[in-house]
Amino acid sequence: MTEELVTKTSFDDVSVKLIVSNTSFNRQTFYYHFQDKFDCLQYTLSEFADKIASDMDYSNWQECYLRIFRYIDYHKEFMQHIVDSQAYSLFTDFVLQSIDLMLHGVLKSLQKDVSRNRMQEQPWKLFEYGLQGIIINWFTDGLRENPELLVNDLLNIDMPHLKMLLGVDTDRIDQTGHFVHSTSTI
Repeated sequence: MTEELVTKTSFDDVSVKLIVSNTSFNRQTFYYHFQDKFDCLQYTLSEFADKIASDMDYSNWQECYLRIFRYIDYHKEFMQHIVDSQAYSLFTDFVLQSIDLMLHGVLKSLQKDVSRNRMQEQPWKLFEYGLQGIIINWFTDGLRENPELLVNDLLNIDMPHLKMLLGVDTDRIDQTGHFVHSTSTI
């Protein structure tokens, strides 16, 4: 599905026939690749998430997070037509996938030997869903807040604290916010 089509038309008004008429492939080819228009949109949004993640410099995680805001803002008409349709859940899935790809990139840059399976076991889903909620609230509230100020106000988390949230370090933070190395005495 082309982004231009959904930018101009509500997703609910888009049909497979309309998609095919605006592309260079026929209906049979469409159904060979996709089950329906929702599957096609999901593929498109997954490609967008991959594109966002491929352009990130993971040394500054807040800047990576802001790239998701900026991408959504740049494509706001397209995203709005999805949010205002029966495909709203695909928008929320796109946001979560973008955040997931970002956090995995940050983790890989922090700890080179973390495998994908081990990362999935980390206790970081709450943090990930919180980041998703911030973006969804910002978008559904009309993109009124400046994303840079929003991220700076809500997410002033330095790398040591981020590593702890993502479960990378075995260190813990004491009540004053300083790291205390775990030591066991026998």
